[in-house]
Amino acid sequence: MTQNILDLDGCIKCSYCNTVCPLLTVRPDYPGPKKLGSDMERFRREGLAGDSDWLDYCLGCGQCELACPNQVGIAENIAAAQRNRKKTGIKRIRDYFLARPALLGKIGTMAAPVSNWALQLAGPFLALGGMSSHRQLPAYKISRLVTVGLNQSETHSRQVVFFPGCSIRYNDPEIGEAAIRVLEKAGCRVTVADGGCCGLPAAGDEAEALAAARSNLQVLAAWVRQGYQVITACTSCGYTFKTRYPGLFDQDDPWRPVAIQVAAQAYDLGEILTELYEAGSLEIPAETTGQRLAYHTSCHLRAQGIGRPWLNLLQGIEGVQLAALDERCCGMSGTYGFKQEKYAISMAIGQPLFQELRQCQPEQVLTECATCRMQIRQGTGYSVRHPVEIFARILGC
Repeated sequence: MTQNILDLDGCIKCSYCNTVCPLLTVRPDYPGPKKLGSDMERFRREGLAGDSDWLDYCLGCGQCELACPNQVGIAENIAAAQRNRKKTGIKRIRDYFLARPALLGKIGTMAAPVSNWALQLAGPFLALGGMSSHRQLPAYKISRLVTVGLNQSETHSRQVVFFPGCSIRYNDPEIGEAAIRVLEKAGCRVTVADGGCCGLPAAGDEAEALAAARSNLQVLAAWVRQGYQVITACTSCGYTFKTRYPGLFDQDDPWRPVAIQVAAQAYDLGEILTELYEAGSLEIPAETTGQRLAYHTSCHLRAQGIGRPWLNLLQGIEGVQLAALDERCCGMSGTYGFKQEKYAISMAIGQPLFQELRQCQPEQVLTECATCRMQIRQGTGYSVRHPVEIFARILGC
């Protein structure tokens, strides 16, 4: 992919990106985003070797770009370099499958519950495939997401196409069902998008990342041209649509304007519900049965630069005790925490968050990100849910 050299010239060597890098908090020997991103990118564009194995240890959280005062594409530079690296041996096989969660999801759901039984027994064998034997694996569930027709009106406040993503489609369909019910109660005409993985797990697999992007863009752009907005309840999918897709394609690639068009109409679920509430299309009860909750902000939500919409939606309801946790990375970072060589790093990054939750002692933890839920559940033992599940109960839908 060809990138503008002016993007690199914007780097003023302030190192703000290094100050927000979660990995540097536990591995001071990590070169950091400034070196692996804008510094090494100059050499890469000249065809010179210089990247180290540390390149594969980037979490892909996007916090470096969010902190950059000149909006240098640090995370995208690193992601592009990762896509160009060639892997060998067992890591190549492992990363091939981790880059294709939709494929694993189709296989897992077709064979469930046998596949879930096999996953429970797979611990000792995971290490042979380069996976951590300590990682608790998610179960697969068979479900077909459909609209339920709560809104019987002929007029709609919005026309939206809901993109489930892999975790909702194959592991947590109840989240997608709750999202659809809430959107319909808010007066939306909802369509469930066909498609597979958003492609973010394929950060190190250029062919798969591009294939996923083109496939999804073809589907989503058709809806956008009809006036629909793209909604996702997964912060990683939203981050990919808004920031990663446009950067995947060269300036003269015909897919680039399509990616920009879809990115402009992509919304996080909490983001669109906040808009609907402020527009008067969504009524929220003034009070509800009390529950002590804690909310974790995922890195990919922060990287979207939209604040924390679920906090605004839930904190104003009397009876909801919602503690906003410090904005720390949980350390999971998608498939990162599954890998044998990165599991210990992943858990070390998450320790401050785990300790904060133990001090908070909530009845339940809320976060939009599927892998954050997985990591917090394993690191603390707490029940962790998507905010829309609580919200749907409050709305009575």
